Amino acid sequence: MKKMIYKIYSAILPVFLLLGAVDANAQAEAVIFDGQIPVKVQRLRQIEDSIQLVMDIDLTHVRIGTERSLILTPVLITPQGREVKLKNIVLNGRQRHKAFNREVSLNGWEQQVKNTHYDVILLSDENRRVYRYQQSMGFENWMRDARMDIETDLCGCAGHVQQLASERIASRVVLEGAREYRALPNVAYLRPEVEQIKARSESSDVFLDFPVARAEINPGFGNNPRELAKIERIVNEIRTDKNLTVTGVMISGYASPEGDVSFNNQLSRGRAEALRNYLSMRAGIPHHLYQVGYGGEDWQGLARLVQNSYIEPKGTILSIINYYNPQERKNRLKALNGGRIYQQLLHTLYPQLRRVVAKIDYNARNFNVDEAKQIIKTHPKQLSLNEMFLVANTYPEGSKEFMEVFEIAVKVFPDDPVANLNAAASALLTKDLTRAERYLQRADRSVPAYFNNLGVLEMMKGNNSRARNLFKRAAEEDVDAAVRNLEELRKKEEADKQLRN
Repeated sequence: MKKMIYKIYSAILPVFLLLGAVDANAQAEAVIFDGQIPVKVQRLRQIEDSIQLVMDIDLTHVRIGTERSLILTPVLITPQGREVKLKNIVLNGRQRHKAFNREVSLNGWEQQVKNTHYDVILLSDENRRVYRYQQSMGFENWMRDARMDIETDLCGCAGHVQQLASERIASRVVLEGAREYRALPNVAYLRPEVEQIKARSESSDVFLDFPVARAEINPGFGNNPRELAKIERIVNEIRTDKNLTVTGVMISGYASPEGDVSFNNQLSRGRAEALRNYLSMRAGIPHHLYQVGYGGEDWQGLARLVQNSYIEPKGTILSIINYYNPQERKNRLKALNGGRIYQQLLHTLYPQLRRVVAKIDYNARNFNVDEAKQIIKTHPKQLSLNEMFLVANTYPEGSKEFMEVFEIAVKVFPDDPVANLNAAASALLTKDLTRAERYLQRADRSVPAYFNNLGVLEMMKGNNSRARNLFKRAAEEDVDAAVRNLEELRKKEEADKQLRN
């Protein structure tokens, strides 16, 4: 049974705000376009017979490609789907911007551009900054329950696939004279289990050059000096690190699938043994720690390379690899397009299959918290998730340093469900709903903390009914954060009811 430790962090101050003095949407921040564009809503409120939107759009880190354009369109929309679109912002790559200006000039579209676009921006280094967007529209009764979204349209220019999305940046329009309650989300973290033996490994493909049909390593032959230096460097870095103990070295050889199958099996094993003998004499690792295996003809590797290549007909090649025995595969590949496809494979992909894979297994020692705070900066893979968790808790709760630890943890352990759960909690605190949702998809769904954090995500999206059900499920398992979230929802719904009346 995992031991759970829950910590509560404030993302928004839980107070009633008199909107005549402070806007309830002020400083609300979302991160759109797959986490590349932070948007901070400074104001979305009714002022007499109009609605005013003021927001800051940070273009510092957005990347779209020189031939593409990204259109950002603010949309005021109700839960029933009634909407009005405001002027958009067009972000152009360098080549796209030239083409855009040329089209406008040739067709006399200057006035149309002025009426449709709030701004057209060339995404150059000097233009990567925070832009202030201000627009007003006439207020109508149906807008009382409206929220503000931003639609993103990444064009299908230059042969790319068009990408469309709509993301929320503000949950509602602040009505004149209203009192708005801003809920306090409470996230839960899960303490990882202690890793008794911190077993790690490093793998490297070594592309050695051998004379035809030979398995002896000539250190000066072809590309061998660079490849041998690469694997020796990896082995020596692990062997000489006082925090690590080498437990084994597994060397596997592979061959490209031309010629006789049994000969290729023998060749791949012989080449693996040659690298084992070379390293055992030079790397300082005892001979008994080495193991040798062979994969023979690497059909799986060929399928992977074909999938990622521009060689066609790709589907036919993959079908041949997947559905026939080795000899029939070779015959059919050689017959494709009169042998032209086989020659392409032989000269472009097959050389990448003639390789030896070296995997070095090692154990990392345990670290105290002070040591771990230093190791996480240089060799985070040597730490366990539990050690990282202890490091995080040396920083103020919710601080930048605190949340950075959980980001490092999920990068080192991308498939670990606890690392993803905790990274989702940190992403929720920064209001990055895109990352939070992505992490929650890989999180541990068997623990109540998951249901609490998923409830926070739904609450931030405005789906209060679904959020309530998730909080109740977590509260039944004594998650204090979920109990607090239920109370926040109750306060908000009471305030919203008064606002509507």
